[in-house]
Amino acid sequence: MDQKQTHWEHFFRDDSSNMLEDALPYLPPNLKKSAALYIKFHELQNIMEDFDDEDTLSACGLDQNDASMEMMLTAMRMRAPKETAAQIDQLLQMMKMAKMYQSYQDFLKANPNANTPSGNSSADSDMMAKLMPLFMSQSQPGKQETSNAPNSDLLNQINQILKK
Repeated sequence: MDQKQTHWEHFFRDDSSNMLEDALPYLPPNLKKSAALYIKFHELQNIMEDFDDEDTLSACGLDQNDASMEMMLTAMRMRAPKETAAQIDQLLQMMKMAKMYQSYQDFLKANPNANTPSGNSSADSDMMAKLMPLFMSQSQPGKQETSNAPNSDLLNQINQILKK
């Protein structure tokens, strides 16, 4: 399957649209706006047709199901103003904490004896004192995770702390 490679800016255009755009400066002023609208309408029409094609979707990466809310927020954060970026950071931190809490709940389900009440509240607070630095290191916004897989190192660290 031999495909002609095109630049992204001309991906949804054909020769007639390109020629019409080249002619825009030479058109009478009352036709320029109509011609420009026609060009954009034609581009949108091509986009709608091409995005129904599976090859186009896979070339753009839109057929992947592993896109997550975190990935979308991270991408949006790059172009956001400072205030909005800070809000997005807060959302991302809350999402990481929710994942961490879910991992902890899964750990407790897998190890039911780790959830036995000790009857001693100081032991619980001591455990939280051991776990807090771990939680804080996981929720820092400057650290980017390299994969979206569950953090097995975190579970191992929690398991080691609980065994002490």
